[in-house]
This record gives sequence, C-alpha cells and structure tokens, in this order.
Amino acid sequence: MAFLLTLMISMISLGSCTTTRESEVGDELSDFRNWVSRETSQLANRTEEDWQQTKEDFRTRTQELDQKQEQFSAELKEEYKQLKQEFTEADESYRKARTEARMAEWEGKLLGQWADTDTINAANVRDAYITFMENVRTLKSGWSNDDWDMAKMVLQQLNDRKEEINADIDTDSEVKIKALQMEFLTLETAADVGGN
Repeated sequence: MAFLLTLMISMISLGSCTTTRESEVGDELSDFRNWVSRETSQLANRTEEDWQQTKEDFRTRTQELDQKQEQFSAELKEEYKQLKQEFTEADESYRKARTEARMAEWEGKLLGQWADTDTINAANVRDAYITFMENVRTLKSGWSNDDWDMAKMVLQQLNDRKEEINADIDTDSEVKIKALQMEFLTLETAADVGGN
C-alpha cells in the first residue's frame, strides 16, 4: 500500500513538473511572440544601427529557444517556426526598403534631371550619360567600394534603359556612350588599385 501511495505521489509530482515546464516554455514563446511583433512594427522608422541591434537580439533569443525546442509541443514548434519566418521576412523588407531609398538617392546624385530613367529617350540618352560621368568625376574622390557598387547599379539602370531604346540611337551618340562607359570602368579600376 505504501508503495502504491509513493508511486502515485511520484506520478503526480512528475506530471506537475511536466506541466510547469510546458507552461514556462509557453511563456517564453509568448514573450518571443510579443518581442517579434513589437520589433517588426514600424520598420520604416528604424535606423540602421537600431535594426542591427534588433538582429543581434533576435540571434540571442533564438539561440536560447532553439536549445529548448525538444520541450516544445508540435503546436509550439510550428508557432516558433512561423515567428522566426516572420522576423526573416521583416528583415528582407527592411533591407529592400533601405536599398531602394539609397538607390533613389544615388540616382538623383549621379543622374540629376535624368534620375527618372523613363524620361530618357534616343534624343537625350547621350546627355544622360554625360551627366552621369560628370557627376562621377566630381564625386568619386573618397568613394568606398560600397559607393562604387551603388554607382555601378545606377550605371546598370542607365544601360538597361539604353537597351530599351537602342534601335533609335544614332551612331555618334553610341560612340560617345561607349567612351563614357569605358571611362567609368577605368575610373573604377583605378579606385580598386588605389585601395578606395
């Protein structure tokens, strides 16, 4: 009889420990859910430094939760997976918005009045390249590799627009554009060699 009583107490105690552990894990996941919701709202207002810190916090939090995953029920595992995906998508959205904003800034800086490439046609494409290279020559001193990458992206957009209207561009303009494209490559190569 005493054995049965001890066995029942042990089983009840073990059951309550399991319930307590599940409750603790559920609470931690609830805290993580609230954190993800709070941190991913209003992405447009986040600074680069602030978002980097948030990503570090995410790594720390997920490392801790990853170690506890075997204690998750199937339902909690699925929710945890979805929360991590939600954060990853928010990070991609943040990066895309930042890149687009930077690109618009660089287009304005390097293309001036031609920043809206839809306004470029066969009659003014040469002027757009001239403006681009004049601005590159003026601004290039002190550019980092990242700055050169942004300039290359602007040039690529200009090149893409040129391809769209290519059939109507006169030969003199084609020759001038080729020369300006080569000049850009020469300046970029010199910057790479010079360590900028």
